[in-house]
Amino acid sequence: MPVFYARSFGACYNPGMQYADWISVATAWMWVIFIAVWAASALFAKKTAKRASLRWWLVRIIFIPIVIILARISGMKPGSFLLLYIEDPALRAIGAVLVLSGIALAIWARYHLGRNWGMPMSEKADAELVTAGPYAYIRHPIYAGIFLAVLGSALVFGILWVLVLAIYVGYFLVSVRKEDEIMARLFPDAYPAYKARTKKVIPGVW
Repeated sequence: MPVFYARSFGACYNPGMQYADWISVATAWMWVIFIAVWAASALFAKKTAKRASLRWWLVRIIFIPIVIILARISGMKPGSFLLLYIEDPALRAIGAVLVLSGIALAIWARYHLGRNWGMPMSEKADAELVTAGPYAYIRHPIYAGIFLAVLGSALVFGILWVLVLAIYVGYFLVSVRKEDEIMARLFPDAYPAYKARTKKVIPGVW
């Protein structure tokens, strides 16, 4: 994740750091917090009853190294031709706000899921249909939050992150369809009505 941009913790206290660099470090720490919360809360999730098929595990295996490589490239010197670095502080500040908003939305959704959280396209034992918090408006707020965070990272760290965004969108579209099918099967009475009154990721739009 973008944490690679901050080459050392000491960089956070460098008085000569430029405003844009402070944005990068702050954004990197947002991702660190996100990963820490995700890892800690995963320890309390319910037992998985059915995992995603092998082909989707292969997609994840391919996706993760791409994200790590791009995150490492994000530590290159600003102005790099490959990075296509955005130097406008205003745009980078907007990107940081998007990252903060996206991570906050994902953590808010994760909080309401509680022990029902699981890996994408998997099924939990004793699953419950969660309709509280952001789930009262959209069915996939975690995906929506990560989308905002990755989009914001493209503005903060470089246009090359658009590749991560494109890969994520493709994975998201497949996951949403599959997870809607799983939930409709697990909750045949309640899910159709819930689906009718909510949207996938954007309240009142889609």
